[in-house]
Amino acid sequence: MKVIIVTTGLLAAAAASHSSDLQAQTAAQTATEAALSGAALELRMPQDEEGVPYYLFVPGQVDPEALPLVTVHGISRGADEHLEAFAPWAERSGRVLIAPLFSEAQCRRYQKVVVDRCQADRALFATLREVSEATGVEVDRFDLFGFSGGAQFAHRFALMHPERVARLAVSSAGWYTLPDTLDAYPYGLAPGPRAARRFQPKLEAFLEIPTLVTVGERDVERDSALRKEERVDQRQGLTRVERAARWSQALRRAATRTGVAAEIRFRSLPRCGHAFEDCVRDGGLIEQVMEWFSRP
Repeated sequence: MKVIIVTTGLLAAAAASHSSDLQAQTAAQTATEAALSGAALELRMPQDEEGVPYYLFVPGQVDPEALPLVTVHGISRGADEHLEAFAPWAERSGRVLIAPLFSEAQCRRYQKVVVDRCQADRALFATLREVSEATGVEVDRFDLFGFSGGAQFAHRFALMHPERVARLAVSSAGWYTLPDTLDAYPYGLAPGPRAARRFQPKLEAFLEIPTLVTVGERDVERDSALRKEERVDQRQGLTRVERAARWSQALRRAATRTGVAAEIRFRSLPRCGHAFEDCVRDGGLIEQVMEWFSRP
């Protein structure tokens, strides 16, 4: 079984930033370096024409009871950064880690899952089949994380395919699909235009997925990447912080309305805005997500 591992800078800095005890810092950094030393980052090209390239980390000892983790990048396409950030935890927990790369050329609008010729959910399924064949690890169900545009993809994918997602964590999405039929997809769950007609939400099953919503406390800039439409601003808020909080509340209301005992958590990440590296280094993003996915 091939182990693919990467450099240590991001997580070593995060470990040092979040520990006040020198001995704990040293032990954490040593463990990180041991887990990640000795190999170069490798982008695997898909064998299936429907699949997308992906980064893969296989721990030295795979825990057969541990679900794989799929982590999805934002529009900067930093899949390698995601693999680097989560690899030490994957090594410690015995989890296979998959970071698909939805390139702009192949999957420009992957965030919306079904409105691109790529059909991003099908592309992910094809990639996961290859991972299963390469590693011998079943990837029928997995934990799913997404950041920014990846958070958009992750929650929409889980709405369509809740049977595949055990736990969900989304961070810093620019906007969300609301759990009601007041608007058409991708704004809400009403049937969408012809480009999105394949979207078939399974709301009650989605609400049963334990879901963590995080956002940097300083993520309040209305930057060029943020969707600025009147209907989004009015219903979801003006900033990513407002939108994350309102979406969490909307999920809770939908759960009450449908009688689902949902587990939904909203957490603000300190000292960071809308940069994955900053939220890892300063905001404790990986620790929050690690703790969430480690729950029984």
